Amino acid sequence: MPPIEIAKAGMGAVGVKVPHTMAERLLILLSRYREASIAVVAIVLVVYFQVGSDGGFLSPQFMSVVLRDTGRLGLIAAAEVMLMITGEIDLSLSAIFSIAPYVMALMSVTWGVPLAVGAVVGVLIGVLVGAINGIITVRFRVPSLISTVGMLFFLQGIVVSIYNSQPIVAPVEQPFNAIFGQSLYQPSDALLSWHGVTAFTPFLWAVLIVLALALALNRTTFGLHTIATGSNIIGAREIGVRTDRMKIYNFMIAGGCAAFAGIINTAQFTSADPQAGSPFLTLQAIAAAVIGGTSLLGGSGTVIGALIGAFVVASLNNGLVMIGAQATVSDIYLGAAIIAAMILSIQVDRLRTRRRL
Repeated sequence: MPPIEIAKAGMGAVGVKVPHTMAERLLILLSRYREASIAVVAIVLVVYFQVGSDGGFLSPQFMSVVLRDTGRLGLIAAAEVMLMITGEIDLSLSAIFSIAPYVMALMSVTWGVPLAVGAVVGVLIGVLVGAINGIITVRFRVPSLISTVGMLFFLQGIVVSIYNSQPIVAPVEQPFNAIFGQSLYQPSDALLSWHGVTAFTPFLWAVLIVLALALALNRTTFGLHTIATGSNIIGAREIGVRTDRMKIYNFMIAGGCAAFAGIINTAQFTSADPQAGSPFLTLQAIAAAVIGGTSLLGGSGTVIGALIGAFVVASLNNGLVMIGAQATVSDIYLGAAIIAAMILSIQVDRLRTRRRL
């Protein structure tokens, strides 16, 4: 018997199934190298838009816009990943994105509170809202889809009632602006020239926070318990994991990340706009998470993939307009990408269920 057949026979003898089709082998490769797979898609998009725009896509001015959108979207997408891994979701993050910097600017303008103190208060508000979402979800057994939609409208109502939903000019000065709004330095490299670097620091913050979340998710007990909660909540409880507490903690992380994303967005534009965080922002963040390889079924996800997925979404939103396509076309491509990513995710989950991975 040939060696390959012997190997297959031996693996079958111990109950391990071997994928036979090319499609299954491809699914296995994509599931094992999710970040690399979506990175390839991102590179293809960059090349396509660079050629279609006659070299304008990678210009410092345009990359400033793409990196800005990637930074704020990537933070919210990473926050959603932490929740989606536990089997939950938060649709109120866009409202937290709006209300946190609004409170920061309001405290500074009305009471003369230093902007840094207002920023801390804004992040704490995001964490508090996340905790409330988590408690409502796990203590009162309200599906997170419902509880967070309720919180979304509640927070939007608060923002609208303050200043009649008018933007507040935030007194953003140095060093706050340098740390959160723009770059600490002006590199001479053309790709990161002054015109292109205005979005560099917010993007850098997103990268740092995503890396911290990735480290926590993959190298700590907290991450292990988070994954266990989403993979098999009953089994996790039996081995002593406090699954309700893990969900609440991740709601708090999500709220804090959304609040911080709103603050760095305000630091860049020097204005707290209540309309900046529309519900569409949360939907795009969920799309970025799914495109990046996170399963909506829970138990599996990657925050780094979510950041790359955010870059893909930002590139689609801006690149299609740059090459002359109608604005609505980006929604068509984004919808198709979400459907394709979901089909791929479900197929991978089925293979795992059959113990083929």
